[in-house]
Amino acid sequence: MQQKKFAVIGHPIGHSMSPFIHQRLLKLAGVKGNYGILDIPPEELSSRFSDTLVKLDGFNVTIPHKQAILPLLNKVSGDAAAFGSVNTVALHGGKAIGYTTDGIGFTRALSAANLPLKGKVLLLGTGGVAHVLANEILRAPGVASLTVVMRRHAEEIPCPTDNASEVDRKLGIRLARENAFIGSLNKPIMASFAARCPHGSVTVTDETSLETKCTEGNAHFDLLVNGTSSGMYPKLGSCPVSPAVVSQCGAVFDAIYNPGLTMLLKYAKAQKIPCAGGMGMLVWQAAAAEEIWQSCRFHAEEVSPIIHASSEAMRLRFGNIVLCGFMGCGKSTAGSILAKQLGRQFIDMDTYIEQQTGMTVSEIFAKKGESWFRKKEKEACQKLSRKSGFVLAAGGGALADPENAAVLRETGIIILLDPPYEGIVQRLADDHSRPMLEKADRKAVMRRLYETRMPLYKAAADLTVSAADSTVAAQQIADFIPAS
Repeated sequence: MQQKKFAVIGHPIGHSMSPFIHQRLLKLAGVKGNYGILDIPPEELSSRFSDTLVKLDGFNVTIPHKQAILPLLNKVSGDAAAFGSVNTVALHGGKAIGYTTDGIGFTRALSAANLPLKGKVLLLGTGGVAHVLANEILRAPGVASLTVVMRRHAEEIPCPTDNASEVDRKLGIRLARENAFIGSLNKPIMASFAARCPHGSVTVTDETSLETKCTEGNAHFDLLVNGTSSGMYPKLGSCPVSPAVVSQCGAVFDAIYNPGLTMLLKYAKAQKIPCAGGMGMLVWQAAAAEEIWQSCRFHAEEVSPIIHASSEAMRLRFGNIVLCGFMGCGKSTAGSILAKQLGRQFIDMDTYIEQQTGMTVSEIFAKKGESWFRKKEKEACQKLSRKSGFVLAAGGGALADPENAAVLRETGIIILLDPPYEGIVQRLADDHSRPMLEKADRKAVMRRLYETRMPLYKAAADLTVSAADSTVAAQQIADFIPAS
């Protein structure tokens, strides 16, 4: 049987998860095929369409081609025609037919995560993703109202020195943007919503007004949906709303899939609010594309393992690399080598804490005690988990705390360096900079501490490397990280 060929086109498109996802969906569908990436600049779209793309069995479309490809297609189907945007192209009998599966991906992801699309819905954002989400929200039979939060631009915010006419002008700009968003929603969907829900409403507000209402307890929503890029890799520490807004929501969905656990989702989890990230939406829109190409149907129990595997692959590919292990195992040396190999920043946690406190680790233990140091260590884990793109050599005690391990795993992978114990003893023989070991019975203390911590390291780690040589260990880790 001849292999089928599929691809995703875009520009730039170096870090797509599509091949990983589609290869697994092809296998699930029992189809022998390959799925690749085609980086096509806008000026080459027309020529590449006729000499490359029509020779495929189907392809996906991402930025910046979702609208530009429309004139090249023989037919545009369903929502793709209504919304003027295509993300999937099927090729049948020499004809190219465009579809969009983004909306299907959203609704199936919500269903698979058991997040009901009903009642009062709060949507964050007014960009391209938000338009797709808004139209799907309004066509859901259980939705009673939609509140859209528009980010305020600097020119819209009145200043104390503004005169009345200037305030009116800025207010007019904001109102025009609000009306433009509502006017851009699909008219048949809006009409259907109005007929089905005569007392429902579609309103646009701003972040400040929403924050005030939620803080005062004057607003409640059944579902919050984030359609903004706030919190997306690499800006992991940002969030489109505060915990006060999240507290007024019955469930939370974040369309962002990288990282898997955004600050928005952290706020929801901390308040025990049901929530889900965007990897489910990404995989389900891919599944819907495969259903078009292969004339098949996927079920939630089949797709769920692919969502999990995709999340793990993304964490390995884009997440921080955290090295843990007993003191003297070579974390700093291997970490520095690995960071140079991968072109990443290297951070040594003990050095980071010393820079933050203005004291060496030995001075901290002597002046403040171990409990104070562990507090600073926990703070460091919290702060560093909100950064991205680095290799971290964690302190010997940091990953012995399961809470620290859980925080660092949210945005990275944890790798245990586990060389032979005898080698560690030899490395530390003349090292007196370790406060935990500076006891009368040094060897016995080291052994007890090693035997206590190693099970905790192993429980935290995604991968264990036993090489005694730091250069070899760094290479083994580099081989484990998928190519970006």
